[in-house]
Amino acid sequence: MKQTIWLVFCTILFCLSHCVFYQAKRVPDSNLKSSLQKQYLPEQKKILFLGDSITHGRVSYDYVQSLAGRFDPNQYSLINEGINSRLSQQIWELTDAVVKLSPDLIFIMIGTNDAKASLNKEEYDRYRSLWNLKEPANLESYTNHLDAICKKLKEETKARIVLVSIPLLGEDSASIPYKVASQYALAVKSIALKHNVGYIPFFETLEIKWEEKFSKEKKGRAYETNVWPMYWTILKYYSTTYDWNQLSDANGYFFLTDGIHLNERSGQILEAFIYKEIHKKD
Repeated sequence: MKQTIWLVFCTILFCLSHCVFYQAKRVPDSNLKSSLQKQYLPEQKKILFLGDSITHGRVSYDYVQSLAGRFDPNQYSLINEGINSRLSQQIWELTDAVVKLSPDLIFIMIGTNDAKASLNKEEYDRYRSLWNLKEPANLESYTNHLDAICKKLKEETKARIVLVSIPLLGEDSASIPYKVASQYALAVKSIALKHNVGYIPFFETLEIKWEEKFSKEKKGRAYETNVWPMYWTILKYYSTTYDWNQLSDANGYFFLTDGIHLNERSGQILEAFIYKEIHKKD
């Protein structure tokens, strides 16, 4: 009897996990490939978001979808080209397709996975296996990729380009992952200044707001190299009524759900920045 119950439980858990992770990996409907096949109205502005899982919005607060609900679709077409686990190299490989799309405005937020891959061999090996990486992942390679992306898109499109600094990596400012993320955020700002493109200080804003709320009374939780807390958080999001903020609270974070991804608190801060940029006059 116990064996039968255990078998049923395992079967249910397997089916649930399969369904959840299918949902988590589902490509946004308004992705770059599908948008290249679309016919646009003359007055429609194409707004492209390039990024990783934080932009994808399936395992993180979906700021792109939320923004899309605030604009007339006949005037603005928001294109979500965010895919889980991407590094800057994968964004560089998309640039020919971006040029072909000819967007009016491009938001680029990439680098969290580059930063993670530079932390240790375990992190790097996971990305190397996933993307068949041929070069090391470090701050230099990241800077070179982002520099090349900006240069090409600025020269070969009419788009206004806005770079977004990556979010925090964990919330312990004394931890190595946090400090590494800070270096990558500074690199984003440097590239934005070099190419005279827009810049959203997302990392800096989260850092300031975290310090304002907690000051020195609380030490934030550090990011740890362990995928299971992330998977468990995703599973709970899709199989329960918890929202991202509640999952953050349960995991001991304030702005991040699992040390990496955004909850509503941080996602809506980014959303407000982007909303303002969309309405900015050239």
